Amino acid sequence: MKNNIEQFISLLEKKYGPWARAKALFGSTAYGKIAKALSISSSQFSKLLYGTATEGMYDRTKENIIRLIERESIEKAYKKLKRNKNQTEKKNRIKIYSLSLMFSLVVVVGLILFLNNNETAEYSFTDGSHPLESYFYPSSTKFFDSPFVSSSDVLENCPCVGFEGKWILSKSFKLPLPGSKRPGLYYVGKSSDLILRCSALFDDFIGKGSSMMGYEHIKSEIWIDLNQEPLVPKYFNPNLKIFNDSFDQLSFIDNSRFVKVADLIAFIVNTFEIKGDSIIRNAELTGRRTIEINKDIAKKYGIDLRYLTKNVLGALIKTQCEKSFNPYCNPNELKNGSSITFNCVYSIGDENQVIKGGYPYSKSFVLKNQEFSDYIGCECH
Repeated sequence: MKNNIEQFISLLEKKYGPWARAKALFGSTAYGKIAKALSISSSQFSKLLYGTATEGMYDRTKENIIRLIERESIEKAYKKLKRNKNQTEKKNRIKIYSLSLMFSLVVVVGLILFLNNNETAEYSFTDGSHPLESYFYPSSTKFFDSPFVSSSDVLENCPCVGFEGKWILSKSFKLPLPGSKRPGLYYVGKSSDLILRCSALFDDFIGKGSSMMGYEHIKSEIWIDLNQEPLVPKYFNPNLKIFNDSFDQLSFIDNSRFVKVADLIAFIVNTFEIKGDSIIRNAELTGRRTIEINKDIAKKYGIDLRYLTKNVLGALIKTQCEKSFNPYCNPNELKNGSSITFNCVYSIGDENQVIKGGYPYSKSFVLKNQEFSDYIGCECH
């Protein structure tokens, strides 16, 4: 119990500032305001602070504080990038004005050629750098306050430093979406760019060298089965809670029965905790946007994309995921092509899915570009 109280206070001080016990403040923030941010009552906060709360209450509240710290971190990163962008735009404004006329002429000529040779244009995602690349790997650290482990502290942060680098989604995955009250609506997780860094933010809570933060830029799609064929029994076994082979083999893009309703982009903050031969992942959505909507199909089939994006897909982050087996106790065994897989169950409380549970799926990440690919003097414990 003493350890729970210490960890709870330590995390609060990391988020809000030193504990001023006599003034009932952490930093300059009152207990009541903190309790509200953590979605608990003032009496529950007092129990946590003075050691009369349950073990489960401590675990849930510590996870909530970690999420607040993560969100604050991403907001700082966004403000920094926005500030840098504004400074760059100011320096380049003169150049932009001088080139604008030439650019406009090129665009006009290009559009004429395009319209003469193409009847329709199909939207597609373009691969680019991660939107927060400069936050994880700044060109200069002179004016950069980073929560991540520096190169000089590599040996003190085993084994998480071996996982650092750029990861991608191993393969796409698909799930039924029950939010329309009718069968035939599906979500496809298409691709993902994940930058993983060893973090020092949670050393007091998780342990040095065991905590990682992953900022994930994910691209996905929503598809509709024009025939609205029921999921059960052809594609899903409700008794065994598993998808049938016919669902695994189903390809939307190659089947005229299926039409894409919209593309989506989202940004997810992940925390990973390494515990010996297992890895625990927690995720929180920081934003999702629906783009390139097929409005005719959405209207015809009564698809409320606003509701799906906010309420149904929002619950995708709250899925129950098992621990991933960690075969890389020795981080030197990690290399480009190494993978970690999380088996999860997707369910949403607002919808009656009849199956009394959720839909299983796997999310696998593959290491694409390892940051520390040379030998690291880490021992396997």
